[in-house]
Amino acid sequence: MDPRVQEILDNATDIQQDYVIARLTCPDSAKACRKIGIHKSTPYHWDNLEELEEAASILRRDAVEAARLALKDLAVEAVQTLARAMGGKGSAAVNAANSILDRVGLPKQSTVELAGGSEPVKVQFTWHDPNSDAQTAQPDPEADDHL
Repeated sequence: MDPRVQEILDNATDIQQDYVIARLTCPDSAKACRKIGIHKSTPYHWDNLEELEEAASILRRDAVEAARLALKDLAVEAVQTLARAMGGKGSAAVNAANSILDRVGLPKQSTVELAGGSEPVKVQFTWHDPNSDAQTAQPDPEADDHL
């Protein structure tokens, strides 16, 4: 956990800690208060409300970053799923794999440079999204060899 968040939570009461956790999933203070069973004006009486909101913000940002890292880990498995499904009709697994790849920021056509040996190697990934028109692979004009 972020050291700043730990410091804030160490100095917070149990109900204030519950409030920070509720703020992770509630869009506003009133809904967070309702979720933990306190009056919506209660947090405004806390001297450390600004710090509690800061802790919630940091935790929310860290949760998003953790989700991004998890998606990146799943990207390799998603590519393998797409490779196994080539030649077949779309399925839930293919749709899930495409969703993961879309979320890691890898567009439907990407060129990746790999460092290996004495010269960089360019690899172009192109895949078909069963929910859209067919994708066709075009050779990278800058690449020396086309795979």
